[in-house]
Amino acid sequence: MKIIDRYVFREVSVSFLFCFTIFLVTGLIAGFLPILQKGMEAGLELTIVLFQALISALPGTLVTVAPLSISVGILLGLGRMSSDNEISAIKSSGISIVSLLPPVLALGCVGFLLSLLCTLVLIPKGISEGKRLMQEALTKRIDVGIEERVFFDSLKNMILYVEQIDASTGLMSRIFIRESSQPNEVTTILAKRGKVATDPEGKAFVMDLRDGVILKEDSRGDSTGSLAFRSYIFKYPLDRMSLEKEKKSLEEMSISEIHERVRAITTPRSHDTPETKVFQHRVDIFARILILQRFMYPFSCIALALISFPIGLVNFGKGKLNNVSLGIVAIFAYYALTLAAERAARSYLIYPEMAIPFPPLLFVILSVYLTDRVRSERTPGFVSIFQRAQVRFRR
Repeated sequence: MKIIDRYVFREVSVSFLFCFTIFLVTGLIAGFLPILQKGMEAGLELTIVLFQALISALPGTLVTVAPLSISVGILLGLGRMSSDNEISAIKSSGISIVSLLPPVLALGCVGFLLSLLCTLVLIPKGISEGKRLMQEALTKRIDVGIEERVFFDSLKNMILYVEQIDASTGLMSRIFIRESSQPNEVTTILAKRGKVATDPEGKAFVMDLRDGVILKEDSRGDSTGSLAFRSYIFKYPLDRMSLEKEKKSLEEMSISEIHERVRAITTPRSHDTPETKVFQHRVDIFARILILQRFMYPFSCIALALISFPIGLVNFGKGKLNNVSLGIVAIFAYYALTLAAERAARSYLIYPEMAIPFPPLLFVILSVYLTDRVRSERTPGFVSIFQRAQVRFRR
């Protein structure tokens, strides 16, 4: 059995590594191309910073890619063995197919442990590091985020709108700026043209504006004055310290920190309003969902590995990809059910402790049933439906 275990583990592991590499590289390329485009427009230094931000998001990609790769890898490995009648040879020698489960389960456990490390440690740290790097990129070349006919609101208390941008010179036409950093004053600037200027110290967002007007109004919207100009240097200070002291989001926290934050928010107070109580309830629900997801997302590696095991053992004849096709349908159903369960929990229809674990536990139970059917050589009903659909499609 050790020889067979090693053989099966090698078959599914090779397929898993192949799928994992393809999915991971595809995800990185898809995420890096827009970053590369913006970085090349702004300079090599910003490209490096943005790429570091992408790498910080890598653990989140791993959690998504790992279950898919494990499932497809098992389907490819066992499907190849089944189509080449190796599974039939093993059964004819008196070995139960259930004895082939340990190497498959071992691969699922490896994915579970790797994903658990990501959800509990690496992803929260990656989110914090990604926010820091994006803040650094913003302070280095803030003009990279400015696009034609799109309201730019990345800076607090400031909105910028540009009608047209010359890509070769960076010259902007028909500029609108609304700045409300002062508590009792709002400044609106309209300029025919302008350009983002460099700040040597990187402490301010600077624009060299030409041919425009500055409008002042109070907090009630009443005009307090106006001024026309031919040339005006607009400076908006970048308050880095306030950004650095910004509170962590729940996604950046460890489980103990989440519990501490939720306890501080949801502790009843005598002056709590109904709106405050609704907010506290939402925070509590969101935190419970987030904590459960950190365990259930890794557990999907085991759930999908188990459901892929009986599907991969079904012999569809010479078509080696038929097992994968049926498995993809199962994977799609799993993630559709997961999204539905999360939506139900967020909508307060079901307790998170019941909704979030439901999809993986259901698939584990379903895998036990399918494995028993395949072991006793009784074809599950949905496999027959799938085969008939294939015949009709080919016709």
